[in-house]
Amino acid sequence: MNHTRLYSCSDAVFMSWVSQSVNLIKEEQSRFTDFSVFFTPERIQEIEVLYAEANTIPSDKVFIDIQAQATENINTCVEECARFYQSCKFDIEMVFPNKKHIWNQFGFNDYESARKSGRAMFMFYSDFILIANLHKQAMIESAWTEETFTKIAELKDKLKMNMDQQTKCRVDRGRATDDRVVCLNKIYEKLAKYMKAAKIIYADNQEMLRWFKFPVTSKTSKDEATEPETQEDLV
Repeated sequence: MNHTRLYSCSDAVFMSWVSQSVNLIKEEQSRFTDFSVFFTPERIQEIEVLYAEANTIPSDKVFIDIQAQATENINTCVEECARFYQSCKFDIEMVFPNKKHIWNQFGFNDYESARKSGRAMFMFYSDFILIANLHKQAMIESAWTEETFTKIAELKDKLKMNMDQQTKCRVDRGRATDDRVVCLNKIYEKLAKYMKAAKIIYADNQEMLRWFKFPVTSKTSKDEATEPETQEDLV
């Protein structure tokens, strides 16, 4: 599930602003308490708890690095599979001389396309082990040992493991992003009430009021920074 961000800046910028705002509100707590009984000390504590929770969720950059490593592992494994297959081709040609229809059963005509991706190589090796076992007796008698068949299966399983790790990383990244957005949206909604009240409390103090504005990106208008939207009014 992809959640809509209520805040207009990056997560890092928003988190930094939250920390600053919480400290400022705690310093000015009495002003808010005098303004409305809504602003109890527990209100800001709730925001602090959410802030701490958000900090426990890994940033997107962490998952990008993990995913990059997973992709590199797949590419390395694909090359390992390719090298081993190339060494097997010689024996196949020797055991079945001039029998191109059998060579193609072993994937001679599909090899180049198999090298293009981890998924393609996995499917290729799935067929490779199937055909190898089909011709096992002939290969054992003239060329291969049991270790060869074991190696084919091991490489297929190794590639599948790396692909599963990459998939898991993508899923974890999406889940973490959604969790982070949900948490930061909750913070936004709670702080929006303070920002709304601050416009009244500091109406005659523009120097102080400027600290009670949501951060925005360069593409967001100045008016959006001074008019935060709230999901509900003060209750």
